[in-house]
Amino acid sequence: MTEPLDRDLTQAKGRVRPLALLPNFMTLGAVCVGLTSVRFALDGRIDMAVIALVVAMILDGLDGRLARALNSASRIGKELDTLADFFNFGIAPGLILHLALFSDSTRVDFTWVAIMVVAACCAYRLARFNANADTDPAQTFEGVPAPTLALLTLMPVYLYLLEFGFVTQSPGLISAYLIFCGFLAVSQVPTVSLKSFKIPSAYMFIVVPMMIMHMASLLIYPWETLTVMSLLYLICMPIFAIRHRSLTEED
Repeated sequence: MTEPLDRDLTQAKGRVRPLALLPNFMTLGAVCVGLTSVRFALDGRIDMAVIALVVAMILDGLDGRLARALNSASRIGKELDTLADFFNFGIAPGLILHLALFSDSTRVDFTWVAIMVVAACCAYRLARFNANADTDPAQTFEGVPAPTLALLTLMPVYLYLLEFGFVTQSPGLISAYLIFCGFLAVSQVPTVSLKSFKIPSAYMFIVVPMMIMHMASLLIYPWETLTVMSLLYLICMPIFAIRHRSLTEED
C-alpha cells in the first residue's frame, strides 16, 4: 500500500470516504482473528486455532487487493499490514505450535529458541520487504513470504492433528525444521509472487475446476491438504529458483 489515501486525508481536511477505510478494517480484523487463534490454542482447541490462522491468511491476501480496487492504498495501511503480518505470521504460529506440542515443558528449551528464531526472521523479512518495495517493485519475492512462513511453521501441528505422535517426541527434529523455515524467510532465494503470477485465459478451463477441488479438499480434509500444500511448496522452491536463475542469465 502506498500514499494516495494520505493525500486524500490531507486534502479532505479530516474527511475520508468510508469505503477507503474498509481495507484497514479488514487488516484489523485479521489481527483479531490471529489473536483469537492464540486464545483457541490456550484453551486446547488446536484445530480451531489453525483454522482461525488460515482465515487470517485469507484476510491478509484480500486487504491489499481491496485497497487497490478501491484506490485507497495508504502509507498507514502499509504499516498496519506489516504489524498485522508480524503478529499473525511471526508470533501466533510459534505460540500455537508450542501450546500444541510442547505445553507440558516447564523450562525454556531449544524448541522455544527455534520459535524465537522464526519470529525474529519474520520481523527481518517484513522489514526488508518494506524497504525494497519502496525502491524495487520486483516480480518475485526474496525468501519465503510471511503468510507462507506461517503455513510452513505449522506443518508439525498439522501432523499432530493427523495423530502422528512422533512430532511431540522429536523436539530436536522440530527445532531444526523451524530454524530451516526461518532461514528460508530471510534468504535471498527467489520465490514466486502471486501478485505478478498470471494464468493464460486458455488454461482457465483447467485452473477453475482445480481451484474448486482444492477448496473442497481444504474444507473436507484440512490437515491433509495443508500438509500437502506445505510439502509441495518446499519441493517447488528449488525448481522455481533454478528456473528464475536461468531466465535471469538469458536476459
